Amino acid sequence: MIFITHNKKNYLFFSLHCIIALLLCIVYLNKIVQPKDFPYLGLISLIFPILFIFHLLFTIMWLIKRELIFIPFLLFTIFLLFPIKKYIHFGNKIIANKTSKKQFKILTYNIRYANESKDLRALEDSVIKRDIDIAFFQEIYTRQWRSKETFLVDRYNAVFDLVAISSKYPIINKQKIILPGNGYACLADIQKDESIIRCINIYLEPMFLTKNIFRIEKVDDAKDKTKVVVEKLSTGYKKHQVQIDLLIKYIKESPYPTIVCGDLNSVPLSYEYFHVKGNMLDVFELCGSGLGMSFYDYFYPIRIDYIFTSPDFIPKSSYVNKNIKFSDHYPVFAFLQLK
Repeated sequence: MIFITHNKKNYLFFSLHCIIALLLCIVYLNKIVQPKDFPYLGLISLIFPILFIFHLLFTIMWLIKRELIFIPFLLFTIFLLFPIKKYIHFGNKIIANKTSKKQFKILTYNIRYANESKDLRALEDSVIKRDIDIAFFQEIYTRQWRSKETFLVDRYNAVFDLVAISSKYPIINKQKIILPGNGYACLADIQKDESIIRCINIYLEPMFLTKNIFRIEKVDDAKDKTKVVVEKLSTGYKKHQVQIDLLIKYIKESPYPTIVCGDLNSVPLSYEYFHVKGNMLDVFELCGSGLGMSFYDYFYPIRIDYIFTSPDFIPKSSYVNKNIKFSDHYPVFAFLQLK
């Protein structure tokens, strides 16, 4: 049985396809390889969707050419459908209304550009209109938030530096989690009837990339700017590892059902994703609807905003709302039920 016709072009395509398949597998090394030892694995996780698309194109090509090598690559595609659910879902229902006291509506949103009072008022109206039980905000640069004068004043709020948690229900304990560098985090224990829920809000070190870095006017600029991007990303990944090492303790030692939300400044299948998630549930992966990409400010949309829960919750639905445009991020919503 001949799996591939013998000619130079087929051998070239087959070699390229094998390299892509290998990279798609190597990305799982992010579970065990630390960024301080080899930060470049994070770059592979960043381009995972692109690699997957090329894999699909090659697989379709083998089918059109009627090459039997199509079969093992098709089986490999079925395996890849599991990680792809971290990025996109089709047909899942978005639940809008609560039918039980144990159900919660959750929002996580990096509101970086929502600095104007009119934006905050519109965002506040959106939170109230959607009956959000617990909201997690990152990059809260506004004076209104810090002074608690005008934004969500009728709710219970835990505000620390650039992160905040806003709840319809009483906050019985709140704490700033000190991280080195430019990472920020906090926790709040929220009393809902007889249940206490621990909420942890995370904003990991930003990569400090600007749009100008991606504007290449001359061919000679490409090499230099690529080097700058790789260096900034590698540095960011290493700082993330230090910050995550401190955060994991708060997640693992939580005595209550736990919700962890935030902007990890890292994509799915990255070291950050695997280690913050740990044994928790990725709500979008389990019951998301549509595209999970929440950051669209650059030419390449990515998913960096997450909602994780302990197994004490049953995820019902999750989606990214692209109609709310107060920031360079889109908000992520979720509907949860406490067991």
